Amino acid sequence: MTAATPAPDEPGASNPAPGRDGEQRYLIGDTLFLRGLELGDAAWATAWRPSPFPISARQAEEQLRKLVPGQQGRRIARLVACRRDDGRPVGSVLVDDSEATESVVVLHADPALGPRGADLQAEMLALVVPWLSAERQRPVVRLATDAGLAPVMRRAEALEMRPAARLRDGVWRDGALHDRIFLDLLHPAWVERLGDPGPGIAEAGEPILSPRAPAPRRDPDAALPLPPNALIGSERLALRPFQVEDAATVTTLLRREPDASFGHSRFPYSPIAFSEGFGEIGAHDPPEELELAVVLRETGELFGEVGLYGIDWLARSAETGSWIYRAEQRGAGYGTEAKRLLLEYAFDRLGLHMLWSWVKSRNPRSQAALRKQGYRDAGRLSWTNFGPDGFEDARMFDLLAHEWRGG
Repeated sequence: MTAATPAPDEPGASNPAPGRDGEQRYLIGDTLFLRGLELGDAAWATAWRPSPFPISARQAEEQLRKLVPGQQGRRIARLVACRRDDGRPVGSVLVDDSEATESVVVLHADPALGPRGADLQAEMLALVVPWLSAERQRPVVRLATDAGLAPVMRRAEALEMRPAARLRDGVWRDGALHDRIFLDLLHPAWVERLGDPGPGIAEAGEPILSPRAPAPRRDPDAALPLPPNALIGSERLALRPFQVEDAATVTTLLRREPDASFGHSRFPYSPIAFSEGFGEIGAHDPPEELELAVVLRETGELFGEVGLYGIDWLARSAETGSWIYRAEQRGAGYGTEAKRLLLEYAFDRLGLHMLWSWVKSRNPRSQAALRKQGYRDAGRLSWTNFGPDGFEDARMFDLLAHEWRGG
């Protein structure tokens, strides 16, 4: 590079930034402004795209054309953080408004900025939180962030955000694992109406000491062979990928659900959507989520699902979920047995380090099941959605691999 050639992150470089703040009148800070994604941002994908895996500008543009309309339909948006002096993208803010009561905020700074990125994230937070709470009137603004980013934590405290839940070792940064923390800002009008529920982090507890070592394992000597394409099995059950032909079975079972209070509210799903989703399993390698069918080992009968969601392959963490479709088979230990197979698959086969889950506060049965499986109470998220009595909370849980093994 000659002295006359500008550096890639300086004004005048090739692939210039799309533009400065122009006529924008809000979401403007001391050094940054936030705006929606533009096709010109494809040339700066590494700066705003929160992935350690690089892509070309052409691929980034193709993703933008598909991603932005799809996310907007789900009330999700990624805002680009740009420098005010030259319009250069230096990070982004994901705003997830897909739930009725909350806006979840996730910050990202250009990794090339190093430690300075935390200060930029703090400025992004100062812009987006008041906008969501005071202008967009969101009952809850929730930040999910790295607990070790001191500038972000200080700015969150200044904004009167309070700790809600803490997942141990949920973020990989600078060669080490750090806790992932959730902080809430509750809208004052709703606090005045409903009362102050207090900081959810007060609900966190010590690691659950059960199951003791050794953790429950699959039975490799079971008399029955595994069903076709199965990954892992116990004496009674097996886990396998969903197949396109499972779509009709799943939707039929969901239509027969007798309990309106179990899990999410009931909905008469179409098999077309399930068929499309099941057919796409394995299209992305590594995947961001895994949904596995729970079947009887003897007959291959499908009666439930378990899954890993939001898999972070760097932090080696994921959310877990489970669902027994057939009401008559609940309470017979099938759910716990299937979940233990999932935990073994996640920890021993995939090498994950931390798993987490959440349960509605009004669902003590599922909370007790998680504690029995070894999960620790990690906190409480306030007003996550609507319930029969108004806003309802959710309990967070986490589990580390060495705790599951009993080490």
